This record gives sequence, structure tokens and C-alpha cells, in this order.
Amino acid sequence: MAETDTGVAQGGLGKVIGDAVIAFNHANVMLPLVTSKQAVKGAITVQFPDYTKIASSDVGAGTDGSDYGTVTSITTAARSATVSEHVIRADVTDLAVMGNADDLTGNVGDILGNAVAAKLDDDLVELGKTFSQTECGAGTTLALSHIFGSMRQLRSAGAPFPYNLVLSPKQVWGPKGLISLTNDAAVTGSNAKPLSLLGNKGEEAMATGMIGSIAGFNTYWSDQIDEDVSSGGDAAGFAFSKGAVGLAIGPDGLFRLETERNASFRSTEYVAVGFWGQVEIKDAFGVYILSDVS
Repeated sequence: MAETDTGVAQGGLGKVIGDAVIAFNHANVMLPLVTSKQAVKGAITVQFPDYTKIASSDVGAGTDGSDYGTVTSITTAARSATVSEHVIRADVTDLAVMGNADDLTGNVGDILGNAVAAKLDDDLVELGKTFSQTECGAGTTLALSHIFGSMRQLRSAGAPFPYNLVLSPKQVWGPKGLISLTNDAAVTGSNAKPLSLLGNKGEEAMATGMIGSIAGFNTYWSDQIDEDVSSGGDAAGFAFSKGAVGLAIGPDGLFRLETERNASFRSTEYVAVGFWGQVEIKDAFGVYILSDVS
């Protein structure tokens, strides 16, 4: 049976754990873009309210000195997410550490933190496929009209700002991706111009390979997005407001890494655990953008 040795390299293990937490936080794309709530102690289910939109027609004219008798109901549907465990374990033997020219022990934290962060992103981007509102479509090349169409749908739904656009790497940098839109004849008229001549957005794309924002969206990419949906060569990006997706966080936190020394096996066990659950809160606050990246 493995025994924990609390006297082994506490400073070194503390750095491994710290590196894991840093890697987890830095590697996340989706975490700051969704609505997060932490479960209270003694519970692992979190409720996210979905309020019904009240129309301007429900606001009436009042009469001075008179009771306003019309009562408008404020209704809400509860969307719940239950926290579960997401675990990865690595056993590092003493001999592996001795035979590794690199700092194997020091890199374990980064490796496991990144892995759990990727799993969190994967779970959250999968919700993008569930949005009922759509733009573009299977076998269709992404165009600016689809980006503006996504904006129109979110505005029509009354989704609160800010708006985020999360795409796959090919949807951003591929020949049919977002970067190519800044050098599209549809943008510049009959004569397409080099990126460097398309103002700030072209210069930004040339200098960084990214466009920080476009058509009112903050733009991001995630390599967890499926780039071959139904084996059709299409990628599953999406646009959304923060209120579209909820993330339930465990009562003791979102991420933890623990170590345990197993002397009889001459190895150290590293276990990284994420504690979360995810749910779609408001379907109308998201738009599924399926586009051809083949």
C-alpha cells in the first residue's frame, strides 16, 4: 500500500503543485468567458437562473396619484449543473527521474495542469454544438455575413455584452478561416488588397496572426473544437454571451494536484483533479457556427 512521505522535498513538491495551478489557469480559454458559480459546502449542485425576457410593451403609463394595477410576472427556469471529478494520474519512477536530462519532476505540474485545463475546455466547447441558433453550415465557407449574422441573433435575443467568438484553429488561420476574411474581395470591393493595406485589422493580423476582435466579438481559438464534425471536414465554432453557459465549481475549488510517495515502488504518484459541471443556461444567447475547413 502506498504511503505518503511528508518529509520528501516539500519545497520541490510545492513548486510542482504551484506550477500545475498556474498551467491550469493559463491554459484555459473558456473559463473566463462563461458564468461560474461555486457550490456551497455540503452540496455539489449549482442552480443557474434563466429569466424570461420582459418586453417593452409590458411597461405602461402611470397616472399621478393612482395605483398602478397591472402586475407583470417575472418568471425563471432553474438550470442546474452537478459537479463531478475529472482525474488524471501519472506515476514517475526514481529511475525515470535519474535518466532524464530535463527536469522531469519540475515539468509534471505543467503537464498535468495543461491536461485538466484541456478537458475543461473540451467539456465547455461541446456545449457550443447544442445551440439552436445557427450560422453558416456544413460544406459552407465562413464569411463576414455569418459573423454579423451571429451578432444579429444575439442582439435580437437581448443577450448581454460582451460577446465572444470561439473558433477552431482552422476556422481562424485556415485558407477558409477568419484571417482570410481580412483579405477578401467582399471586404474591399472588386480589388482585394494585401492585409497590410486593410487598416488596423489587417496590420493586427500581419503582426500577430490574430484578430483580437471583429464585428463586435472578442475572438478566441480552442484546439478542443471538433474540426471534422460527422467526418465532413467541418469545424464547430460558436458565438455566445457569457450568460449562455454555466460552470459549476466544486465547493473546495476547481483544481487540485496531490502527490504521494510510494517507496516500495520507488516512485512518486501525481494525481490532478478538476471539480466541475457544465450546463447551457440560455439557448438564445449562443449561436452555433459550423463551417467548412477542408
